[in-house]
Amino acid sequence: MVIVEIIGIVGIVVALAFFIIAAMRGYSVLITAPIAALIMIVTNGMDIFTYLVSDPSNSFAAGMGAFVFQNALIFILSSIIGKYIDASGAAVTIARKIMKVTGENNPFFVLVGVALVGMVLTYGGVSLFVVMFALIPIARPLFKACDIPWHLFVAAYGAGCVGITMTLLPGTPSLTYIVACIGCGVPLTTASVISLICCAVAIVASLFYFKWAIKKAKAKGEIYDCKLPETTVNNENLPNIWFSLAPLVVLVGVIIGGSIAGVENIIYYAMIISVLLCMILFHKTLVSSQKDVLGGGSLDALGPLLFTSSGVGLGSIAAATPGFMAIADAIFGMPGGPLVSAATMSFSLGAVSGGGLASVSVFVNYFLDPYLATGVSAGVLAKVITLSACIGGGLPNAGPIFGIFSAMGLNHKEAYKHIWWLCIVLMFFVLILLIILGTLFPNLP
Repeated sequence: MVIVEIIGIVGIVVALAFFIIAAMRGYSVLITAPIAALIMIVTNGMDIFTYLVSDPSNSFAAGMGAFVFQNALIFILSSIIGKYIDASGAAVTIARKIMKVTGENNPFFVLVGVALVGMVLTYGGVSLFVVMFALIPIARPLFKACDIPWHLFVAAYGAGCVGITMTLLPGTPSLTYIVACIGCGVPLTTASVISLICCAVAIVASLFYFKWAIKKAKAKGEIYDCKLPETTVNNENLPNIWFSLAPLVVLVGVIIGGSIAGVENIIYYAMIISVLLCMILFHKTLVSSQKDVLGGGSLDALGPLLFTSSGVGLGSIAAATPGFMAIADAIFGMPGGPLVSAATMSFSLGAVSGGGLASVSVFVNYFLDPYLATGVSAGVLAKVITLSACIGGGLPNAGPIFGIFSAMGLNHKEAYKHIWWLCIVLMFFVLILLIILGTLFPNLP
């Protein structure tokens, strides 16, 4: 390895260290990503102006722009659906219905109930942030009644809304998984049997973790200690359970049915149908006008879109540097087969960009073709790069984690341990299982 490549690799490491430290101190990714990109550009001997803004394919600006161009409509439609679910009270109705089944007086079943609500909403395509804001006012009185430490809400949220529904459930409409499937040319229902096996393992392990975490909290004498201001839930004029579930059921049904039928871009059709259904079913229960919901949902999409595109821009620069290409060559030629190599590559991109979606986008745009050329199952590959990216994108430097904890009234010291065990460690072992099953049974439906 020549000196230039060594300096480039060191630059990437320094840029990543800066990115992580800055993120841990609460700096915005909109500021830190271009600075980290600049460090990579300079240490790799690349022209600053070209790779920051002017190169039409490999610059920081091009990476951001390409992602916005390809995914803006998905972000906007997803956010509008979530806004309708939130503003109409449908999320409250769904939560209460599930809580009646799971019970409200047992800490374990409260965590299970909150996780189930999250699974229902995220599997229906509702944004993680919208689901979080819908769950908090429902979960708080339950946690308070059972005297459950508030930091355990992160465990329920992580298990129900992140790893399993974002990456493993067949047909899941998460943006990260959609980008991977489109890139690999496979439907969202690909590798369903393997996915369900991995889901079962993850769910059982999560349930054991719930019991262990509750027992540990009780042993420490921890009590309900939420720092958020007291809020009340509006109990009036809520939609019934059938109206509440209809847009989500239709969304998932159209996605799954269209994927099986081979309809291209089915996600767009499904989201448009779901938005129209929300407009019809929720017009009497909205807390604001249709215009406000449509406008508010669209505006809510802009922040996550820009934050994610900044990560993609940084990943684009990393992918273009001689230093990272040397790392990529080493990863591509590592022992263990193409799935192990792809998992390592996707994880590394997730760690660099601080987000799973950014990692998958860069992987699909810059590294996918050599892996597909090996003859590996495209369906299993889509699952592997999605799960690996989300593991790498769940490290402490990930920008979304700061926003999530802030909204919950928590910090890394109090709550990141649940993300670590449920979304990093557990999902790493599930990833190993996924790779083993995908290698042994690549043709399972």
